Amino acid sequence: MMSLKLIKNDIKISFLTIFLAGLGIKLFYFPYDLPLIIDGMDNFTYATAINFYGHLPTEWTPINNGWPIFVSFWFSIFDLENSLQYMQLQRIISVILSSMITIPVYYLCKNYFNKKIALVGAAIISFDPRIILNSFLGITEPLFILLGISSLVIFLKYERKLMFISFILASFCTIVRSEGLFLFFTLTILFFIKNKISKEILRTYLPCLLIFMMILIPVINYRIEVVGYDGIFQRAIIGTDQIIAISNSDKNSEIIDGIGLFIKYLGWIMIPNFLLFFPFGVIQYFRNRTKETNFIMIFSIVCSIPIMYAYIVQAQDTRYLYFLFPIFSLVSLYSVKTFISKIANKNTALVVIIIGIFISSIGFYEFLKTDREIERENYEISKIISEKVSGVNFHPSQTQYIRVGELPTKWPFDFNDDKHKIKIISTNNENDLEEYILKNDSELTHLIVDENSKLPKFLQDVYYNEEKFKYLDKVFDSKDFNFNQHLKLFEINFENFNSKINQEELSQ
Repeated sequence: MMSLKLIKNDIKISFLTIFLAGLGIKLFYFPYDLPLIIDGMDNFTYATAINFYGHLPTEWTPINNGWPIFVSFWFSIFDLENSLQYMQLQRIISVILSSMITIPVYYLCKNYFNKKIALVGAAIISFDPRIILNSFLGITEPLFILLGISSLVIFLKYERKLMFISFILASFCTIVRSEGLFLFFTLTILFFIKNKISKEILRTYLPCLLIFMMILIPVINYRIEVVGYDGIFQRAIIGTDQIIAISNSDKNSEIIDGIGLFIKYLGWIMIPNFLLFFPFGVIQYFRNRTKETNFIMIFSIVCSIPIMYAYIVQAQDTRYLYFLFPIFSLVSLYSVKTFISKIANKNTALVVIIIGIFISSIGFYEFLKTDREIERENYEISKIISEKVSGVNFHPSQTQYIRVGELPTKWPFDFNDDKHKIKIISTNNENDLEEYILKNDSELTHLIVDENSKLPKFLQDVYYNEEKFKYLDKVFDSKDFNFNQHLKLFEINFENFNSKINQEELSQ
């Protein structure tokens, strides 16, 4: 992967090797034949609508619309054949941005450690299995992290002209995700820690603040016009009010549960590579903390506030923590530095560490990744199902592809949530099949069932005991089409169903 000579004599080639290796991993695992789903698809349809109208849509927008606006620019440059190809373009952009995060992380690490040790920090980010997986989703994180860490690295130069660039990037970061507002707060705190308040200092900060707001204001006005609130400052205020209300009520357990989730996911994302370096790195950081490295603690605390809020409201995802990964990589180097200081052949030790990070990352990615063949089958099955139904129960894996199956093939188009013809009907808090059908009889036409343990028990019962339900007509069985996974689609025969309900009422 990397020779001792390269790491010893040519840091640039060594870094380029790490960068290209990280990009190569992503391209090797790239899901070329699968569409975007969930948030990635929402961003895709919005970017597509921008190209369809030639301007931002005036009827709908995702609140965090910076990423799809960025994607729409690239859509306008390329002339592709169909929607799936544009989805793949969105993924490719995400993969490239994800790989580019390695660059500012390396420069951040190089500011506090020698260049060879900084390569380890770059490798941790470049090969991280969760960053690899996230880059395939076509969502906000790669651009959000790249803008955020670039803003911090430029700010830490503490040069007046660069300050403006840092706050510009922080503003764009906030447009991509509203949590970027806390990056702005971080930069402000660091600015006034570094500089005592004076007229000269205010002549630097106030223009930075003005530039930050000038970039945000048009986006804020647009969001207010379309959805009724800005999604940045109002969102922060609403979140604060919500936390205060919870703390003043008898629901304090929600805060405790949120803290528990934060700790749980923080521990989970430590595996595999941060677990080896980060805990001891934290100890070494506090032992060797200086005024110049206080930003690590300040950044971590301030930028953890919106993450903690997300878990208090019971978000179930590790990706909220990814914004902290560059700082985790930096702190991990305190551990690496201590380790190699005890070894005579430091170059060999660094090569072994980087190769170890590479191998452990690939191994853990193989553990985390979804079965690509199953995903392909889900996509193919969804295309068949979407031609038969107008309203189905929510299914943990299948319905996300049914949404994709409705998208026009010809690009561009305008297709928002209001234009979905197939209704996906929630099964939350449902325990009885007949009650579920009665409650949704105006929209529900079919039932998708399989042996998925996340389906309600009454739908699993349909899968295993279909002969019991005389009012359900099986119209699709994946086994008949030689799919590996077994899924059934039933059409509700409302004539038989209503007859059964009437008989039950008469017998009571």
